[in-house]
Amino acid sequence: MSKRGTYAVRISGLGEGDHDFSFELDRQFFTLFEHPEIESGNVHAEVTLEKKTGVFSLHFLLKGEVEVVCDRCLEKFMTGISSSQSVFVKMGDTTGEIEDDVLMIGRDDHEIEVGQYLFEFIILALPYQKVHPEDSRGNSTCDPEMLKLLDAHRFREPDQKEKSDPRWDALKGIIE
Repeated sequence: MSKRGTYAVRISGLGEGDHDFSFELDRQFFTLFEHPEIESGNVHAEVTLEKKTGVFSLHFLLKGEVEVVCDRCLEKFMTGISSSQSVFVKMGDTTGEIEDDVLMIGRDDHEIEVGQYLFEFIILALPYQKVHPEDSRGNSTCDPEMLKLLDAHRFREPDQKEKSDPRWDALKGIIE
C-alpha cells in the first residue's frame, strides 16, 4: 500500500480561506511506518488548510489513543494522546523541508502528503514515561508478576548495623 494520496490534503482547485480535512488513523495507518513504539491505535485527526496567495498553513489537531508498551512491566496498554501542531507550506522550484515546521512544495503539486506529519505529531504527543495508569484506589495496574520480579531485584539500604565496617571504626573516632 502506498502512503501517497491516502493521507493527502488536496490544494488544487481550492479558493483562499480555510478548508477542513479529517482522517481516522487506525492499525492500517500505523503499519505504514516502521516504528517499534506504536503498532496500533485509534486517533482522529483534523487538518485545517489555511490557503493564501503562495503560502499555505496546515493546522493539525489530533485526539485519540494509541497502544504502547509499558516502561515498567513491558505489557501493552492504550494511552491517550492530544496534540495541536502547525506546518507552513511555501511553493517554489525545489521541494523538501526548509525548517522543522516549514515545507517547500513544487509549483505544480496538487496535494500535500500529510501522513508522515500525522505520525510524527503522534510520536511527539506520547508521554515521556509510558506506564500503566493507576486504578481508582491508587494501585498500579501493571502486570503483578513483573512487579514482584522488579521488587525482588530492587536495591535496599543495608541495616544500620551492616553499614558499620569495623576496619573504619577507629578512623571515625578521629573525626568526632
